[in-house]
Amino acid sequence: MTKKSKESMSPKKKGRDYEEMFPDYEPKKTPDTIYDYPKTPKEVVDVLSEIGKPSLEKLVEILVLFKKYKKEAKKKPGHYIQGNIALGAAEKEFIPSKGELLASELGKMIRSILQHHSKKEIDQWKKKEKISSQKITFTEITFIHFDVMGSGRFFYAEKKPEKITLSF
Repeated sequence: MTKKSKESMSPKKKGRDYEEMFPDYEPKKTPDTIYDYPKTPKEVVDVLSEIGKPSLEKLVEILVLFKKYKKEAKKKPGHYIQGNIALGAAEKEFIPSKGELLASELGKMIRSILQHHSKKEIDQWKKKEKISSQKITFTEITFIHFDVMGSGRFFYAEKKPEKITLSF
């Protein structure tokens, strides 16, 4: 192959270099969260903001809210719509309800608190708060994005198929 033919096959010469084609493109370098998901209702953000950083001291409040929104999620579940595959969506795109989003996020907070405290600390907390042993189950909702060159960044919610059970 001659030098000239190699140059003509170069992606840059054929206009495939995304930096030249999309000079303003900035890849997202942080994990995708509920705060990125554009379909998150303001009320969900308000509830989560009011709680702030999860801690053992806030666990009673988080449990009360978790139970409330888990009931709501059961009464008013999310739904699926036809996904736009060209924009990174699955064939059937999941649109979670407010209750599902909050039950998932609150469940993740509870899991985080349990992971950061020993069984002894949790048992002492239960005794202090006069709380019996708990077993909670929730469906985790995660978030993902796709950058579609020339169209933008698109975020989607994904419902994990397996339920998460926490006992404490």
